[in-house]
Amino acid sequence: MDSPSPLPLHPGVLPPGTEVGAWRIQGWAGGGAHGAVYRAVPRHDEHGWPVALKLALLPEDPRFAREAALLSGCHDPSIPRLVEQGCWESASGTRHPFLVLQWVDGTPLYAQARLHPLEPARVRRWLGQLAQALAIVHARGAVHRDLKGDNVLVRRSDDRALLMDFGSGLYPGAAPLTPAMGFAGTPLYRSPQAWLFELQHHGGTTARYQPCAADDLYALGVTACRLLTGEYPELYEPFRDEEGTWHVERVRMPRALVSGSWVEPSLRNLTLRLLSVPPEQRGSAAQLARELASPEGSSRRPSGSRALRRRAGRWLTAVAVGLALAVGVGRTVAHELLERPSVARTEPARPGSAEAGTSGLGEDAARTSLDKPSSGAPPEGMKDALPEPQPGQARPDEKGRCPSKAMVILNGGCWTPISWEPEKCQELGGKMFKGVCYEPFIPLGRKHPPTSEPVKNP
Repeated sequence: MDSPSPLPLHPGVLPPGTEVGAWRIQGWAGGGAHGAVYRAVPRHDEHGWPVALKLALLPEDPRFAREAALLSGCHDPSIPRLVEQGCWESASGTRHPFLVLQWVDGTPLYAQARLHPLEPARVRRWLGQLAQALAIVHARGAVHRDLKGDNVLVRRSDDRALLMDFGSGLYPGAAPLTPAMGFAGTPLYRSPQAWLFELQHHGGTTARYQPCAADDLYALGVTACRLLTGEYPELYEPFRDEEGTWHVERVRMPRALVSGSWVEPSLRNLTLRLLSVPPEQRGSAAQLARELASPEGSSRRPSGSRALRRRAGRWLTAVAVGLALAVGVGRTVAHELLERPSVARTEPARPGSAEAGTSGLGEDAARTSLDKPSSGAPPEGMKDALPEPQPGQARPDEKGRCPSKAMVILNGGCWTPISWEPEKCQELGGKMFKGVCYEPFIPLGRKHPPTSEPVKNP
């Protein structure tokens, strides 16, 4: 009796040992809406240097050729190097393009910031490295269009910040891949001028927004704000003038950014400048990189900073075109995905996630090395009891509010719910309660409590 023929391989679920071009798959490393990312090694050298292999889920996906064209002309230590591109043919005859990129063994930016107290010099170095990477991209007339904490990895070997996921990038001559009135990237990081364009052309079918370098700089400002304060800026409610033109006068800044004593003044001024409503006030990426590399840093104040400090107007909570700026729980580090290398999944960001809304190709690409699978059982000593507040942890104010809407109050302290398993929750200083991991919110500059075990990189 003949044995049944094996099922054809799907590009999103390639098992270890599968050969793709000159490479052999070792394990799954992440996925997005358009592709799966695998850790791979040279086919004839299992001990060779690993690479990140990004494989298209759809046949003949043009995004991969566009990303390869952009990366091939961008050379910087903070941009992953393009090694090769090719095409994998499935058993059914469909052809799926793939990219082979430099493997980055690192941790997403915000997760790295939670592991250790942030020093201003370290934040300046990260922002300077990202600004220099943007300067290289912008020098080609290109834009990244999806800069955010999830798309920045901090490499473990040298603490360098690398800008990842160029799948949404755009450069002169590239064919558009989004429909008219479509916006690539994550809404929380979208610039005021992009939101105003959408408002102004709401209901139209042919208008197309032209992204520019200032959009990337605003996204870098949002990233810096989130890194320094744990909160996101928000747009104040737009208004229409007598001629029907929409305007946004200011961006609401977190109180910790404009008045927090733990935010270093030059970093505060730099972040406020990047979050300026007029695009021209943000400067250029090259200028920013030079400022951050200088000993003096960025000392000039942004124009209109008094207006930024005024608390006036209402928050932009509802816009007809769906402007939804909801701050939620961040994405799980791809380390948890790599703990199951034989089972590939493509999971979109949760609807409540602060960084939902993007369909980038390689958000979770090449984030960690392969690790020993976790048993998933709660570590010894972790009880389902109300967590005790930690030294330095933020407490609710007199009105019973925590610094962020995403936080919850437990036992008199402000906690952030995180989608971590019990073992990782304990490793990174969180507390399990009723099956959910809660991380104590400790403002930057305060001492974080030690974990019960030595912290391991996720």
